Amino acid sequence: MKKILLFCLVFAFGFSMLGQQALPSKALINKAVKAEYKAPVESYSVFNNEVNYTTRGTATSPSEHIIGTTWYDFWTNGSVNNRFYRYDDGRMAGVFTMGFEATAFPGRGTGYNYYNGTEWSPNPTTRIETVRTGWPSYSPIGESGEIVLCHNYPTNLVYNTRETVGSGSWSELTYLGSTGPPSLAWPRMVVSGPDMMDVHMVANSYDPYMGMEAAVVYSHSPDGGDSWDIENVFLDGMGPDDYLDIGADQYVFAYPQGNTIAFLVGGTWYDLFIMKSTDNGDTWEKIVVWENPYPFFDWNVTITDTFFCIDNSANITLDADGKCHVVFGLHRVLHNEVGTSYFLYPYVDGIGYWNEDMEPFSNDVDALAPPQYGYAHSEMVEDYNYIGWMQDVDGDGEVTLNTDIFYYGWQRGPSGMPTITVDDQGRRFVIFASTTETYENDVYNYKHLWARGYENGIWGEFLDLSGDITHIFDECIYPVLAHTSDENIHYIYQADITPGCAVMDNHAYQENFVYYGQLPKSDLLTGIEDELTQTNNLTVEQNYPNPFTNNTNIKVRLEQPGTLMVEVVNVTGQKVMSVNKGYLAAGTHFVKLDASKLDAGVYFYTVINGTDQVTRSMIVE
Repeated sequence: MKKILLFCLVFAFGFSMLGQQALPSKALINKAVKAEYKAPVESYSVFNNEVNYTTRGTATSPSEHIIGTTWYDFWTNGSVNNRFYRYDDGRMAGVFTMGFEATAFPGRGTGYNYYNGTEWSPNPTTRIETVRTGWPSYSPIGESGEIVLCHNYPTNLVYNTRETVGSGSWSELTYLGSTGPPSLAWPRMVVSGPDMMDVHMVANSYDPYMGMEAAVVYSHSPDGGDSWDIENVFLDGMGPDDYLDIGADQYVFAYPQGNTIAFLVGGTWYDLFIMKSTDNGDTWEKIVVWENPYPFFDWNVTITDTFFCIDNSANITLDADGKCHVVFGLHRVLHNEVGTSYFLYPYVDGIGYWNEDMEPFSNDVDALAPPQYGYAHSEMVEDYNYIGWMQDVDGDGEVTLNTDIFYYGWQRGPSGMPTITVDDQGRRFVIFASTTETYENDVYNYKHLWARGYENGIWGEFLDLSGDITHIFDECIYPVLAHTSDENIHYIYQADITPGCAVMDNHAYQENFVYYGQLPKSDLLTGIEDELTQTNNLTVEQNYPNPFTNNTNIKVRLEQPGTLMVEVVNVTGQKVMSVNKGYLAAGTHFVKLDASKLDAGVYFYTVINGTDQVTRSMIVE
């Protein structure tokens, strides 16, 4: 990466007015807990938990609505799949794994709810499938239909379609494939193509396959699932020549943009990477975001130093130009002896961000170290690619937690489960679940949902989406943002009154609520640098793109004819570039800056028109 340490220094200098992270004590940050790796399983043996019938009320904040309830509370082993869709006309559909019998959940299946543009349907009480299923993915299909894909492990995958969104009967089909693994589980699915009939699917082998402990294979149907022309194949870069294991739920699709399709793959013990196609799935490119420092990690062979990594939860979206944007939770581990025991650091905290305009992270063991921890080789920069962390709610300069911190089975960090969307103006919105001080029960602090927005090159303030009094004793987790928005962002999530999952034997079974929420974008963008800066004769917009690598553009409007010049200086005030546009007519003009010869860092550009001057900052990657 381009002189990343210098970048950290100048970034901190140029934006010192932004809030700094408040950390737990150093003793907690370096606290290690010995853990035992256990491969994910679809059905858990602990179904004799007691049942806790104590539940919260059904009151909601003005911006929320309960769209379902469930006693089956385990949404994912890693990243949450595509479970919430917003149509361009404002209609919405949400799905979740639903079960009401707090035993083996024989009636488990997809809970489905639909918003017709005016109101949500009544909460579902029965699954849409005819058999026991779990882990639904949702997508529109065809001219006006919808499809839901689940697994019915160990038999097959199950998908239901219907011709009209929100009404009519479901038609059920199954899929296993004529070739490939004998079992499939934890599927992900999106639909694309000019007629919205190309179904793209990835699924996990569950059991060892082709030399891998678990494999992820790709399938494609050109006709909405009636037939399959590609069945359970390894995409280049995802097979046994590349990895020993790709775990359950450690992959997630972005909803397509035209012919561009992408899904994200990543876990603690292997790379974080994107598989992307720009030709509707005919060819695929592998894009490595972070290279794990221990390739082909083998529990019986590999010995590691402590290293920073992702916490198995991540998300991806495509912007209007088909560019990938990725968010992921941060973690730290150590495997210092052969076998499946290892050490994790449960207080290591943070949400990372990356897009295709950025350089990939290196394989240094400290590349993903949160920047405030002081690691010299950290490549994380606050409010650039390190965008989320626990908040200092009481303002005393330190995050103070209860007697212990709760971490989920495969999502280890205090902050994790991130989800992201980018609107048609390029503004980014992120929600993540984060352990939150001052909100606690007798043992643990609750996780709240926190949101941030990005506009004009700046990440805005943090907003607690769970701060309403209705959530004072709620554990709020598994957020899923809709990939489209209007003046609001739209999302769903799960909440109950106790940290952890009953399915994972963390607590007694209890009722869980599935919420829909919306938030005005202005709540996240308020306080971000104004898009326009005006003087008597001069109007200047923030350069775009920002940050950028080679070229960026500045939009300027002159109210009267006059000369136009742009000067660029570095953080020490040294002039590094000057562009003279000469005498121009009144109206809108664009100034292109070529920064290909500049080092990475923060710079300041001044637009000059006679005595009128406007200065703004920009970031070169």
